[in-house]
Parts: sequence; structure tokens; C-alpha cells
Amino acid sequence: MTNSKFKKWLFIASLSLNALFVLFFVLKRVYYANYDYFHPKPTIEARWTNFLNSTNNGKEVVFLGTSITQGFNVTKEFNNPQIKNMGFSGNTTNTVLASLKRVVPRKPYKIFIEGGVNDFKYKIPLDTAVNNVLKMIEVVQAETPKTTLYIQSEFPTNLKKLNDTINAYNSRIKSVCKLKGVNFIDFHDDFLRYGKIDNSLTFDGTHLNETGYFVWRRNIEQFVN
Repeated sequence: MTNSKFKKWLFIASLSLNALFVLFFVLKRVYYANYDYFHPKPTIEARWTNFLNSTNNGKEVVFLGTSITQGFNVTKEFNNPQIKNMGFSGNTTNTVLASLKRVVPRKPYKIFIEGGVNDFKYKIPLDTAVNNVLKMIEVVQAETPKTTLYIQSEFPTNLKKLNDTINAYNSRIKSVCKLKGVNFIDFHDDFLRYGKIDNSLTFDGTHLNETGYFVWRRNIEQFVN
């Protein structure tokens, strides 16, 4: 091979490698920008099918709640396949109640409930939300009385007006739990800073980041295990 041909081949090879290098990063950006497209999340009913067909060894622990609960990888965090997450984005206390009615026939060992923030974002009256929590307690006590039920306080947000309603809600459901003899876990203040959710625990003022989930787990692990 002559020197000129070698230089030409080397130039083409160099261009090709550079093009592949650029293409790799372009495709990588496209992949992560469309992550949900390449990794579609299970539908609500698919999640229910998986849950209802899952093994229940009598020690099943079920988490119900909003997207805040949905983002909590409880199976991994507590290293137990019997700890299951049936929280759903957009859930109100009414839809959590509907979920609960699908769960109780399995006679779970424990149930953890979180909810309320979406009610108030959707302008659902405080009385309605509190009454739905009361109905949840009554459903569990009537249909699976051996299940240990935990009602958890709702998290603060970065909106003062919404927080005022959440504070009133937490106070009232705490009283309802005391009246009905149900466990109430109040970790609200551990997420609070200057009257709003601690910015270090959230990525958007409502939903928890990794540190936020660590604080939540720390608050409830003694009850889960």
C-alpha cells in the first residue's frame, strides 16, 4: 500500500470512528429522553393482575396510596418479596378505598395507607377525605380483623395553603385512628422545614427524592419488619 493510499484509508477510518462516536451519544440521548417508550410501565390492571396472582404466605404487607407511595420500592427497600406496593399516581382517598376493597380478600398481614394530597389538589372537601379514611378502617376491621392497619400522616408540600389543609387532615385522621383503635404513624414533621417540605427531600415540592424515601423508610421500618 502506497503512503497516499494509507493516509486516505486512515482518514476514512478516522471519520468513520468519529461518526460512530457522535452517533453513540446521539442515540444515548434519544434513548434516555424516551426511556418510558423503550421501557413501558405496566398498566394499572396489569399491576393488579400481577398482585392478585402473586404468592401470599400469610405475611403479606401491602402499601396503598398515591404516586408518592408508588415511587417507594418497598420490596427492594425492605428486602422482602412479601412487601408489595399498590400505590397509584393520581389516587385520592376514594380510589385508595377502592384499592383497599380489592386487597382485603387476601387477608394481608399488614396494610400501610397513605393519601390525601390529591384530594386537596382536586378540591375534594376535607370532610370527604376524612370520611374515606374512616371507611377504610371500617372495611379492614369488618373484613380482615386480624390484619394490622397503619394509617400514615400525609406529607407536606411546598405550597402553604395546601399545607394548611394537610395539617388539618392529619390532625383529624389521627383522632379517627385513636377513636377506632388503629395505628397512626405521624412522620409529617420529619419532612418539614420552615413550614414547607424540606427541599432536600423532594424534587418537585410534592414527590420524594431518594433522600426523602430514606427518611420515610427510617420512620416506618420498625412497623414493617
